Amino acid sequence: MDDLPPAPRRGRPAERPPRRLPLDRERILDAAMDLLDRRGLNAVTMRAVGEALDTGGASLYAHFANKDALVEGLLDRVYEEVPLPERGDPARWQEQVKDIVRAIRGTLVAHRDIARASLGTVPTSPQALRITDKLIEVLRAGGLSDQTVAYGIDLLALYATSVAYEESLYIKDGLTQEQFDAWRADMTHFMASLPVDRFPHVVAIAGPLTAGSYEGDERFVFGLDVILAGLAAQRS
Repeated sequence: MDDLPPAPRRGRPAERPPRRLPLDRERILDAAMDLLDRRGLNAVTMRAVGEALDTGGASLYAHFANKDALVEGLLDRVYEEVPLPERGDPARWQEQVKDIVRAIRGTLVAHRDIARASLGTVPTSPQALRITDKLIEVLRAGGLSDQTVAYGIDLLALYATSVAYEESLYIKDGLTQEQFDAWRADMTHFMASLPVDRFPHVVAIAGPLTAGSYEGDERFVFGLDVILAGLAAQRS
């Protein structure tokens, strides 16, 4: 019997499986960022990112040595969003610093609790160094000594990051402005109701101690003004 090719059959042709895109750092970081923004930093694991990419977690190790390296890459991706001035302006150096630090805080808060990853670390990634280098330029334009600049950028970065992390805790708990206001009112009542003979000064300023909004800038800007005033006082 002659060998014949298979005859065509009626019906839908068999679907071919979709072609997989090659795995690279950017695709991995895209998936990690999606997990971060939806579920927070704890959800960003090698296994979870691998599952999101329909591959095993082990395949990620060709691009990132471990989870710490993945989170560092993720944090660098976040820092890339921080806008910076073109050059340091001696006449506006304090306003430029404020703009940069506000941008750092705002960008971190926009990505859940990623600020936690930057606490206790030295900024060595490309985008972190981009921000550090610009802060150095602006502070030096303000006439500060190199040592004051060195201490200043550490203090400013720590302030922005710690405030951003605290704000991320409210977001994690799903606290609305109305719920926060109710909690704040309870705290005001609690402090005002303390024994005045034991805590006279706390009772006296119970209102100011609990003023402000968790989404507002008033407290943050006050702290930033205090830091900048201290730095400016160091100028020779």
